[in-house]
Amino acid sequence: MKINYKYLFMAGLLTTGMTACVDDNDWGTDSSHNRLFGAQDIQVSAMATTAEVTFDRLPSVDYYILELNTDSLYQEDFHAGSRIDTVRESPYILTGLTGETTYFLRIKAFSNSGTAPSLWSYFEDGDLRSFETDGEQIFYSVASADRTENTIRLTWLAEAEVTHVDIYASEEAFEAGEAVLQTYEITADDLAAAACTISGLEAQTEYWFVIYNGETKRGEIGASTTAPMPDADLKISLEEGITLIDQVLIDDLAAQAQAAAGGASDYSLTLGIPGGATIDVHGVDEETGEAAGLAIPEGLSVIFFALPGERPTLNFPKSLEIGGTHGYIRFDGLTIVDGGCQYFINEGNGATIGDFTLTNCMIDNMSRSIVRLQASDAVTFNDITIDNCVVTNIGSGGYAVFRVDNAAYTIGAINVTNSTFSNVGHNFIQAGKCALAEVNISGVTFYNAPNNASRYLVDANGNNTNVNVENTLFGLTPGRGIRTDGTITVTNSFKTTDGVFSSNDFDVDVTSPEAASAEVFTDPENGDFTLLIDDLNGIGDPRWYTE
Repeated sequence: MKINYKYLFMAGLLTTGMTACVDDNDWGTDSSHNRLFGAQDIQVSAMATTAEVTFDRLPSVDYYILELNTDSLYQEDFHAGSRIDTVRESPYILTGLTGETTYFLRIKAFSNSGTAPSLWSYFEDGDLRSFETDGEQIFYSVASADRTENTIRLTWLAEAEVTHVDIYASEEAFEAGEAVLQTYEITADDLAAAACTISGLEAQTEYWFVIYNGETKRGEIGASTTAPMPDADLKISLEEGITLIDQVLIDDLAAQAQAAAGGASDYSLTLGIPGGATIDVHGVDEETGEAAGLAIPEGLSVIFFALPGERPTLNFPKSLEIGGTHGYIRFDGLTIVDGGCQYFINEGNGATIGDFTLTNCMIDNMSRSIVRLQASDAVTFNDITIDNCVVTNIGSGGYAVFRVDNAAYTIGAINVTNSTFSNVGHNFIQAGKCALAEVNISGVTFYNAPNNASRYLVDANGNNTNVNVENTLFGLTPGRGIRTDGTITVTNSFKTTDGVFSSNDFDVDVTSPEAASAEVFTDPENGDFTLLIDDLNGIGDPRWYTE
């Protein structure tokens, strides 16, 4: 007796339920013609350029033919342009696919015994006989070191086939089909390096980059250019790998800057310090060959500027020498290390400085001072400014953070803003006799500053120095407050209950809540001054706010 397997199979389907594929193929209407059963329960799990195909493989089948096409596979014979794979195992991995592409897939079973092949079994997903690959992403993330103020360096998967990069104003602009800002054609050198540099971009601006192979999108990524290097007669970045800024180098750069300024006696340099670099800064004593203080050349205004990447470090075995005339001397985005200098500035010569500024800098374990003046000649600063800095463990060597106590000195203002000072071993500002017009303290967190019962926050004894304090938070201190013959103005400032100065105290206008430092700061002993009390947000260094 001949068994009609077709009806047995259909009964099985009714028993077990429908699967993700429909087998409309195995036997046909002529029951006298034996065929192989087709592949059942075809499933596809698609990625960007690969897809895993699984199906129920029958032992009577020697191999399967898999046909893949972006067309709908509607005809019985193979379609033009189809990909044909011989498959002997399940699961089977399809490679070399294109991202964000719709594919149609079908499978036919074959036997070497002469039994007729099955009809086609089609992959189905709901009402569709297709699947779609994910978007491809061959871009690597853009490193900080690959960003400048007007360029972005893009990198991608090695040996990937790509032709060009389209640049858009934003991801939203790309999604909305807005116009391309520019198209970069990838060169043979770019292909070999699997990288290219997009130039002509605006500083401090976000862009969206889409990479293609012909019309096929292979990746997309966003990146922003950096803030511009401050302008100067000469803007130059140190090469990667340089570990020393010495007198020869700074003199050479100064000569280039002066030439760029047309030989003017007042000229400027912005020196870019590579991200993550650690660089020694010192001259060399001609007699002993030992390290000496690096002298800023006469007339040069200079900015030491951190380039993108991990914060670079400048190590000073000797103090920086700033004698002479300079429009400005500035440090931006750096870690400054006492490598033996004890004082960052320890000037013994006459000087006229427009402004001396530290912005976004970190200083830890400076033995003595940031600025100490010891000259008997006249020294003039328009301003000394500390902004957005964190300074810890300073002054243990017995000197004030700013020691400018001589009648030969004239300073317009010492400005300290949006910064944190903790564990200050001596006076914060020592300005007896100096003609210091004013001290401006705004948005600052002080902790254990000063940490010595005989030292002052500001000691301008005998001077008419005006001291202005606002938005400032005073934590633990056993020290003394502000001594000056000038006016003391304090607004929107707060003291912890252990932040009361032992003498020369001053009133603050924010008196609630009453709380000790341990209740106000997260972990002050380990330098975490994140605020625990919401009502104090807006007071102190903004980096510690919680809203």
